[in-house]
Amino acid sequence: MGCGFELRKKQILAELQRVQELKVAEIVDLTGAAIATIRRDLLKLEEMNLIVRTFGSIRPVAQKSLVARTFEQRSESFRREKQRIAARAAQLVTPGMTVVIDSGTTCWNLASCLKEKAPLRIITSALAVIETLGGVPEIEINLVGGRFRVENLDFFGPVSVDNFRQFHADIAFLSCDGFLPGAGAFSGDAESAAICRAIRKCADRCIMLCDSGKIGKGESFLALSPESIDGIITDREVAEITDFAGQVIIAAE
Repeated sequence: MGCGFELRKKQILAELQRVQELKVAEIVDLTGAAIATIRRDLLKLEEMNLIVRTFGSIRPVAQKSLVARTFEQRSESFRREKQRIAARAAQLVTPGMTVVIDSGTTCWNLASCLKEKAPLRIITSALAVIETLGGVPEIEINLVGGRFRVENLDFFGPVSVDNFRQFHADIAFLSCDGFLPGAGAFSGDAESAAICRAIRKCADRCIMLCDSGKIGKGESFLALSPESIDGIITDREVAEITDFAGQVIIAAE
């Protein structure tokens, strides 16, 4: 197919961005290629997952959101466990509450579980939470701004920490990169640890969402000491967690 195909591909995809649907006859007129050539091109474009063929026409493949693209691979690790943890965490929320939701894939799952809990006031620095709950009636979203980091799809830094001080919440749900019951919750970077501490200060109750793969694992930066954490929700009994003085909730299957 060579350069001819590449040129036709660019023409077809550019026109699809404009009109969202093209008939085969229109593509022939657009490119000046023979109908047999266009049919081969469309088959190739479909194999490349760039278009969807219908009866006599084509449409662009729906593009995943930034949140889905960023979290898709990460969410596969302990996926079912994270979903169970999120569902159990949602049981602690009742309509009318003000809730802080941290960033991370488990907190993203939690946001999905809160759609039926309206009315709620949500405070978050996470883009995934906004995308999930932003269009739900009677759920008010308060975004804590700051410096945006695309790898975690959240806001961080001194502005974020200061903004959290302006709020008061009934409950906060936090994520971590590691949890040592005798030492506390840890983050992989200083900025995330600072956000955890800021969230803790603005909430009456702090619940850590932590799959069992993170328990017993330390990271570089202490986010919260054990006495700062009211409870932890995890997916199974883990020997290391028996020393934790706070509430331990097991999100069983």
